[in-house]
Amino acid sequence: MDLTAIATVDLERFAAALVAKRVTFPASKLALESEGLEQLWPVAAQLNAIGSDGALAILRAVLAERRGRSAPELVWTGPESRASAARDTAVVLAELFGRATTRILVAGFAFDHASDVLRPLHQALVRGVSSRLFADGAVAGKFLSDHWPFGPPFPEVLGFEPEPGVFASLHAKCVVIDGRWAFITSANFTDRGQRRNIEVGVVLDDAHLAGVLESQFVGGAWFAPR
Repeated sequence: MDLTAIATVDLERFAAALVAKRVTFPASKLALESEGLEQLWPVAAQLNAIGSDGALAILRAVLAERRGRSAPELVWTGPESRASAARDTAVVLAELFGRATTRILVAGFAFDHASDVLRPLHQALVRGVSSRLFADGAVAGKFLSDHWPFGPPFPEVLGFEPEPGVFASLHAKCVVIDGRWAFITSANFTDRGQRRNIEVGVVLDDAHLAGVLESQFVGGAWFAPR
């Protein structure tokens, strides 16, 4: 049973419904619908085998584990205040790439100084990690020639092109690591963004958020540069 993609708030509401006996076991799809939790029916169907007490114990254990995770981490580029508890953007980005074991998603608007900024990404690919990199159309078309001086292995590069006549661009800057950690930032993947501008971001250890963010990109319409 995989609960990682289920939102914490839905698990909390399910547990509360069990405690209040608004949902009893064997659980029915109709009972879940009455609680606005019809999306949990596949999970509830599996939990029917262990009954209400067992299901509640599992839900409480999962919720306790999620509450025990580290708090969101503030990430910062720019002058530090004396009382700053933020971590440096370039350091965090390199650390996240180094942490990856399976897959990395990168989305960005601007890239430069790749030999410094993206070297940890290339090192992750050398270890066998896969990567999808999403960029604006013009950047994506020349990404490997302009911003990837390392040679193989290469990330899978995907580009965004708006509909004809629409002025739009891929302006997001984010990283998703192993479908678990999400780094959302104002900083481009440039020397200025990583080291000199004033930029703010946050890292979250949240598999649900990371999965939703990843699916927003993976499920979109992109072109693969030739």
